[in-house]
Amino acid sequence: LSALTTPNDERVMPQLTAQVPEGELTLPAFWDTVHSLRQVVAVEYFIPGCPPTGALTWAAVEAVVSGKLPPAGSTISGDKSVCDECPLEKRNAMKIETIRRPWEFRPDPEQCLMEQGLICHGPATRAGCGAQCTKVLMPCRGCFGPLEGVQDHGAALLSAVASAISATDEHEIKKIMDSIPDPLGTFYRFGLAESTLRRARATKEEG
Repeated sequence: LSALTTPNDERVMPQLTAQVPEGELTLPAFWDTVHSLRQVVAVEYFIPGCPPTGALTWAAVEAVVSGKLPPAGSTISGDKSVCDECPLEKRNAMKIETIRRPWEFRPDPEQCLMEQGLICHGPATRAGCGAQCTKVLMPCRGCFGPLEGVQDHGAALLSAVASAISATDEHEIKKIMDSIPDPLGTFYRFGLAESTLRRARATKEEG
């Protein structure tokens, strides 16, 4: 490919309608705010996962049938982190020297993936999946959501990564953090709607 992106020097924004030789093309309008399900409707119970495991789905069915349900709004899963289930027990000082991607190298099958420079959501993500991803040397993507009591999943992961960086020099730390591809998508893949982040610009009504 001659270019990785399409230049848009005029900064043309997508339009809802456009005329082309074949006729009129239309796009649906975007909402100005992304909402999570619980922000729109009352949710009695959550079964985490993308997709949920069969064991958790069965546990939910058994809870409904038996009538032994947790308090409304509860998440049916473990209360520990994915790291507690992860079989990669070889850990040194948990110090990240560089950020790498899974296809760039062959990970050590015994060492913690975070220590090898992979952004693994394990430290900030709820257990219950059996560490299925890390068992095959793929970093956790965070699909089980935050640990109990954590308000901002992405911030918790960002804190874990920042505390594990080996560098102490400000410029070196910035260089390592800047090497993370798509920080927003990396840290908030599943939890942006419920994060403490809000819209960058307020509407006229909001002032």
